[in-house]
Amino acid sequence: MPDRLPPPIALGDVARRGPQRGQAVLTDASAHVDAVLTAVAALDPVALGSALDDAFAAGSVEHVIQLVLMPLLREIGDQWESGRLGVAHEHLASGVLARRLSALAQEVPPGSRHTAVLACPPGERHDLVLSCFALLLQREGWRVLLLGADTPTAAIAVTCRQSSADLLVLAGSRPSVFTSRSASMRRLCAQYRTALGGGGARPEVARELGAALLPPDPVQAVDVAARLVREPGPGPASMDVAGDSFAGAS
Repeated sequence: MPDRLPPPIALGDVARRGPQRGQAVLTDASAHVDAVLTAVAALDPVALGSALDDAFAAGSVEHVIQLVLMPLLREIGDQWESGRLGVAHEHLASGVLARRLSALAQEVPPGSRHTAVLACPPGERHDLVLSCFALLLQREGWRVLLLGADTPTAAIAVTCRQSSADLLVLAGSRPSVFTSRSASMRRLCAQYRTALGGGGARPEVARELGAALLPPDPVQAVDVAARLVREPGPGPASMDVAGDSFAGAS
C-alpha cells in the first residue's frame, strides 16, 4: 500500500492524458468559472450550457474538471451556504453538469484496464464529483460502474461481487455517512480493496474501516487508484492523505 502521494501533476502532464492528448493547456480557468457562475446565478440553462461548451473547447476534459468544475462546485456550495444562491440554483447547476458528464462518459469507449465500482453510501446525495472521477477513470481505460448517490450497502456488495471489482470507491461528505454503518462498511472494506473520498473521509475513519484515502485532486486520485490495484493482498491498509478528499465539493 502506498505510504505517500505521487509527485504533483504538472498542468502540461494533465493536458497529455486521456483521449484529448495534445490539447492546449487551459490557461484562463478562472474566467470560465466566472462565466458558469454568472449563468447559474441568472438561472439561465442556455447560458450555462454555452459556458460549459466554451470551457471544454478550451482545454482537455482533465483540465476542465481539475481547474473549472472543482472550483466551481466549491464556490456553488459556499454561495449556497451563505444564502447568495438558493436551492433552485444548485439544482439547475447539478442537473446541467450531470447531463454533461454523462454525455462525455458515453463518448469514451468501454475500458478493460481495471474494474472500479463507485458509490455514495446510504444517506449521501452529493455525487457530482464522484461522476467527474468516474469519467477520468474511464478516460484512462478503466471499466467503471458508477452507482451514484444514496446506494444501499447490499447493492454495492452485489455489484462488486458480480463485476469482480478491482477497486471500490466510496464517497461521503460527512463522517457519519461511513460511521453510522460502520459494521457493513468494514465488511465491504474487508472483502474489496476500498478507497474513500469526500469531506467525511477522514484519516481516522479510513483507519477504522480499513480503507485507503484518495487525494483532493481527482486527476491525481486516478494515479493513486492505479497504484492501489497494483498492491498485493486482499484489502488495503489505510493511507492517510492531508486535506479534503476529492469528492468533498459535490
